[in-house]
Amino acid sequence: MIAKEKTDSIPGDKLEKAGYDAERKVAFYLRMAFDEDPDTLILNDLRLEHKDDITAQIDHLLIHPHGLIIIESKSVTGKLQVRDDGQWVRWYLDKKTGKDRSIGMQDPIKQAKLQGQTLRRVLLDAASEDTRKVLENFPIDILVTVSDGGVFLAHDRLLYPEVCKADKTEEHVKEILLRRAENTKENDFKLSDANKTKLANYLISRHRPYQPAPGSADKTPVPFPTQAAPRSEMVVEQKLAEYVVDTLKKFIGVADTTASSKNKFTHGCRKCGSGNLEIRYVKNYFFRCLDCDTNTRIDATCPGCNRLLKIRKDKDQFFAECKACATSALFFVNK
Repeated sequence: MIAKEKTDSIPGDKLEKAGYDAERKVAFYLRMAFDEDPDTLILNDLRLEHKDDITAQIDHLLIHPHGLIIIESKSVTGKLQVRDDGQWVRWYLDKKTGKDRSIGMQDPIKQAKLQGQTLRRVLLDAASEDTRKVLENFPIDILVTVSDGGVFLAHDRLLYPEVCKADKTEEHVKEILLRRAENTKENDFKLSDANKTKLANYLISRHRPYQPAPGSADKTPVPFPTQAAPRSEMVVEQKLAEYVVDTLKKFIGVADTTASSKNKFTHGCRKCGSGNLEIRYVKNYFFRCLDCDTNTRIDATCPGCNRLLKIRKDKDQFFAECKACATSALFFVNK
């Protein structure tokens, strides 16, 4: 049963439109598979905020008697690859050169797991002492879907059971549901129909549509075609939201978005944590650790629009820039 529709306007930006279409496609597959299933509630496009400016943009959330399932949908028109060193990259055809090019991206599995952590914190906010004990261990499964026209590549495909093509969403969700049901013991907690509805209503009440940062580029969305009103009473209007939580990790440079920080960044080697780094370039900019010779990808995102920041070099200085928000900040200096 659909508890929350995706009812926002079609974005005008090309990349955002691609992500929008990917989410709508998965929402369609979920509707076809589970719209008449009373045991499953589906919330599409749910954005949750927690204290300390931690947010989670969940593309699709399934509530079932034995747990929750987060589905992160990825728009991929070319190839999505996990390299041997664990880096995730997109491959696309460069129209100017006619050659395939790659660009680094955030690990979508880790992204979905971080969403799960934030979701659990939001649920614990309103929980009683007895309920907290249940929610702290309540299963939250992860699924990452890739557009039907995309290709997922990995050295060992079995290492990534969370990833599937969008048109296989139903099969993978049902596998999770069956596994959770079979592994549930007699005394394990199980969500009743009433509790599932209460949970869905609570999460919908905590939904916070994304608000563009002041001064960001104004992009007028294309009005969505008029449709009949959604059937569920729990549906709420919403705007296009993107995932904007990017937890500070010692091996990834992330902007500090506090007003007093003046766009400072922190950096560290993904292997040893050392700050003795140097930025180098081979197809893309990356950090080279001068202590252990490990390469670390640069995937800092803009705090205003959550897009990857572009790195620009000026002699020994490197600046992180966002074209959409018209911002530029000193990112790193090679010594």
